[in-house]
Amino acid sequence: MLQAIRDHAQGWIAWVIVGLIILTFALFGIDQYARGDKVVVVAEVNGQDITANQFLTLYSRQKQRLQQQFGDLYDQVVKDEDLREQVLDALVESEEIRQFAASNNMVISDQQLATAIHSADVFQQDGKFSQKVYEDVLLRNGLNVARFEYEQRQFLSENQYKNITLSSAFATEGEVEQLASLQGQQRNVSYLRVDQRPFLKTVSISDEQVAESYNKDLKDYVEPEKVSIDYIELSKEKLAEKVAVSDEIIQGFYEENKGQFTLPEKRHAKHILISVEADTTEADEAAMKTVAEVQEKLAAGESFEALAKVYSKDPGSAQTGGDLGTFEQGMMVPEFDEAVFSMKEGEVSQPVKTDFGYHLIKLVKIEAKKPQALDAVKAEVTKQYQLQQADIQYFELLEKLNTIVYEQSDSLEPAATATGLTVETSPLFSKAGGEGAILSNAKVINSAFSEDVLKSHLNSTSIDIAANHAVFIRVNKHQDARQKELKEVSAMIKEELTRQAAIAESAKLGEALLAKINAGEAPESLMKDGVEWNNIGWIGRDAQNLLPQMVSEAFKTPKPNGKGSWTKFALATGDTILLQVSEVKSEALTAEQKAPLKNAFAELFANAELATRLAEMKKESEVVKKEVYKTIK
Repeated sequence: MLQAIRDHAQGWIAWVIVGLIILTFALFGIDQYARGDKVVVVAEVNGQDITANQFLTLYSRQKQRLQQQFGDLYDQVVKDEDLREQVLDALVESEEIRQFAASNNMVISDQQLATAIHSADVFQQDGKFSQKVYEDVLLRNGLNVARFEYEQRQFLSENQYKNITLSSAFATEGEVEQLASLQGQQRNVSYLRVDQRPFLKTVSISDEQVAESYNKDLKDYVEPEKVSIDYIELSKEKLAEKVAVSDEIIQGFYEENKGQFTLPEKRHAKHILISVEADTTEADEAAMKTVAEVQEKLAAGESFEALAKVYSKDPGSAQTGGDLGTFEQGMMVPEFDEAVFSMKEGEVSQPVKTDFGYHLIKLVKIEAKKPQALDAVKAEVTKQYQLQQADIQYFELLEKLNTIVYEQSDSLEPAATATGLTVETSPLFSKAGGEGAILSNAKVINSAFSEDVLKSHLNSTSIDIAANHAVFIRVNKHQDARQKELKEVSAMIKEELTRQAAIAESAKLGEALLAKINAGEAPESLMKDGVEWNNIGWIGRDAQNLLPQMVSEAFKTPKPNGKGSWTKFALATGDTILLQVSEVKSEALTAEQKAPLKNAFAELFANAELATRLAEMKKESEVVKKEVYKTIK
């Protein structure tokens, strides 16, 4: 081929080709050809690039963490566009802090980095840092040492920047006293409630008002795009229900798996708990002195049960002679559990230390493992057998379905026929989803409205609803978004306009009643149908006998000056409230109650100052976000 080009590249054609090649290199640079693909940039911060690699690394970690946290609910809880935005914002902030640290000569020394890594529990073995564990943990998480230590240094640098602000914040005694005074404040409250419901019968809404509201808010009366789907559901639970059984099969399965239906060994124990009053050597020695005293009395023949009633600090068992009843292995804290299940009947242990203190344990009885008769567990044996068989069927059918729905992508019927399953058809539903586990599943909804399934009319791939529960779908019917006609929504509009008019009448009456109160009329004399007076009395900020909104409004109301102070507001229900604060008092807080307020105030100031610093840094930074971050994978 090349030789042919050389042989025929004569005259002006050859020179045109050469000229185009020269022009290409002149315009774009020969280095483009030498370097290959350019690095993809998702954002720039003051001219510094944030690469797609950085973005995808953090995005993948965050997505994996959230998937572990929310499980099958991930797609319903987490919006991918929001996650991408948050990840990019975090990287931008990190780069801004890095640049600030560099310009102000803030560095993380090798010693600081080593201390942080060596002190992490995940890298320790037998209480000490292990280089082998360190490297193994990084390897399992797809990290190399150099990359991890670079990221750790950046993390420590960001923390250093934040701690400059957080560690310097404090609250003055005057501020704490002011907060304590507000926290301990109480108010004497009464209120008049004007119910909006009686006005629902008296207000009148005309057809013209309904039409006007409809025409003004046409966009509110659009029926969204909808689809109906055909689907094949594959469920291990449903397969199990159809697995045939017989007495012979169940007997055989029981014999083969008798261990699953055997009651585990149990032990009956009593204990005497000697608590350690403080985390000090002196407190520990005092506790051990008491333990020794109890041991001496046991050795002298005194009753374990009697000594438990006198010495044990376990409120749940002391009065019953330290009796803990019968329990299986693994039910107690590890140290206690290990001791009990290594003892002999009648034996009393040496002191066993746990987080609760020191235990002297007496093993009363050992109940050996006990096979359960088939008759007693037949229902469970049957269920386990059916699930075992269904497990095999499930994955065989899943593989077969995946193959057929792909190979015959224009219908689900061949796949249903080949597997003995049925094709079901759903009612119409929008992108908001429908009822039931299938139509409310975000993966099903996204697939139903996807390009392949909706536009190209293809079968979907397998969609996991939950563990061992999958569906395959295709669109049966598609309905475009449409503007609803007035007659379809007139009743709904009239009902809403009536409600709004009733709320307005309630507010109007409330205004008139407040004028009467200000003119000197007693509020309790204003009660009538739909208007009620309630004298609540003293409330604090944590009052439970009023709605949170009412408590909030009560503490926003100006302090009374000689006479009651009133405020008017509407509840979420539409009722109008005229609330009176007649008196205000403050209960002094103790020093113990003030201590957390001081810490909370200091933390509040610190976080506010840090947020301000970060906001100012962002304001001074030139940040360019590239659209590619929204879709890059």
